[in-house]
Amino acid sequence: MRLSVNPNRMELMRLRRRLILAERGHKLLKDKLEEIMRRFLQIMRELYELQEGISSKLKKAFLSFVLARGRMSHEELERLIPEGKLILGTKKERIFNLTIPKFEIEEQEVSDYDLLNTESELDIGIKKTKELLKDMMEMARLWKAVELLSHEIEVTRRRVNALEHILIPSIKETIRYISSRLEEMERSFQVQLMRVKEIVRRH
Repeated sequence: MRLSVNPNRMELMRLRRRLILAERGHKLLKDKLEEIMRRFLQIMRELYELQEGISSKLKKAFLSFVLARGRMSHEELERLIPEGKLILGTKKERIFNLTIPKFEIEEQEVSDYDLLNTESELDIGIKKTKELLKDMMEMARLWKAVELLSHEIEVTRRRVNALEHILIPSIKETIRYISSRLEEMERSFQVQLMRVKEIVRRH
């Protein structure tokens, strides 16, 4: 689609400069898109491996709790295991222009409970759940990174497509149109000049 401009030399020069900028911007955005895609796939692989590990550990922890629950009542479990303490801190990580929240354990405490009166399966379940906490926080960070990167990929892809399929072709078509009009005007001027010279020569 041709842009609505006046077909003159100043406009032609302006459009040529604009085309150079648009093509440079398109290349930069395309490079950025490729890098974001590479980082996105890398994080997806990390997330998949982490989820596999968490799934395996969770199964073992749940099995331990199920075995303990089979030998003790819910009331007994609540009485034997008092509440613990967990304080999380947050930091920020930068990926390109995106800010990814990162959680860190500042303080973690599992309250003491009666080891003599509890099942060994319960001890194992609590230990494995404690180990899982860091993995769960890392998974949350990776999921947020995937969410933000996928949005950034969509936005960047739209910009690349707009430049590649709309703006750059429109500028090129307008440049061709103005060049053609200027050539036509030049030829018309030359014809008029020749006529004037012919008239002057006759007189």
